[in-house]
Order: sequence, then C-alpha cells, then structure tokens
Amino acid sequence: ALEAEYRALEYTASGQPVPWQGNAGRSGEVVAAQPYRVGSQDCRQYVHTVSVGGQASSARGTACRNPNGSWTPLA
Repeated sequence: ALEAEYRALEYTASGQPVPWQGNAGRSGEVVAAQPYRVGSQDCRQYVHTVSVGGQASSARGTACRNPNGSWTPLA
C-alpha cells in the first residue's frame, strides 16, 4: 500500500489509479491529483481506497515531497 502511494505521488498522471494487492483479502488503489507547489515544495492531494473482505473505505490526504525525494503526508 505504501509503495502504491509513492508510485501514485511520484510517477502517475493525475486521476490514474495505482492498484495494490495485499494479503488476507486486502487490496486497494491510490489516485493522486494534479501536483502543485507550496513554497519550494511539490505537493499532491490523493485518495487511498482500501478494500477488506469486500468492504471499501476511502481516505483523502495531501503529501509534499522532501528535498531527499521522499514524500511526507500532511497532518
């Protein structure tokens, strides 16, 4: 799931889902929005949907890229 978030934020065009499969019937997808700048940081909003046993739950978030290339979710 975390790898899918990174791929969506770093490499994927706006609106394109990045699916993932976990164990024990868990799966999901991450869809990132258009990137934008806050000061000197690149940021993106995203929606992460997780399915467990056929029940889906979605959460919205925003993450900004750090100088080392990693992404940090904003609280």
